[in-house]
Amino acid sequence: MEKIAYRYKMELPPIENPSSFLIRCPLDGADWEKLSWSRFGSGGVSSARHCFVDDWRLEHLWRRHGQGLAKAICIGIMTAPDFTIETDFPIELAIYQVYRANLLAHYWMLNGVITVPVLQWGNPSTFHLSRNYIGPGSVVAVRGPGKGKKELANWISGAEYMQAFLSPSLVLHFGRKVPNVWKNTLFFPLRNSR
Repeated sequence: MEKIAYRYKMELPPIENPSSFLIRCPLDGADWEKLSWSRFGSGGVSSARHCFVDDWRLEHLWRRHGQGLAKAICIGIMTAPDFTIETDFPIELAIYQVYRANLLAHYWMLNGVITVPVLQWGNPSTFHLSRNYIGPGSVVAVRGPGKGKKELANWISGAEYMQAFLSPSLVLHFGRKVPNVWKNTLFFPLRNSR
């Protein structure tokens, strides 16, 4: 029997100016309230996958982006990868993490995957990075803060900044619930949810 190789577009889109593209996920892109979400790389049955997982699970999406695209196409609806940005990261590393998350989101969207951009920040000097790539009024996803008063205060400041500059039409909030700073929010646990 003859082997058939299925190939996906392996090249990331050429982008001369990395901040020249804006990712938009429209509010009417899916029936957001009826989706069941599970973690990327966890298996199981769900109608969408979030990428709020450890970076080691996400690295192959970047390093083997053709295989990552094939997985994204099979899933159909995903959040962009949420590469970690710690509060003590140098700004250059934070820029790199946001850039590659949004480049992959752009790549998946160009290939027909409904991709929800993620809001990423570490400390106040990194708040502006996500807004360079995400179109105002988009559906966005965000991971809730970890535990601790300092982390919560920083997270709320970042969320207020994102609300002011991006005015998302809907925020898919994964993880720990916090005082709501968004105008329109759906909350999901980080484990399988409906």
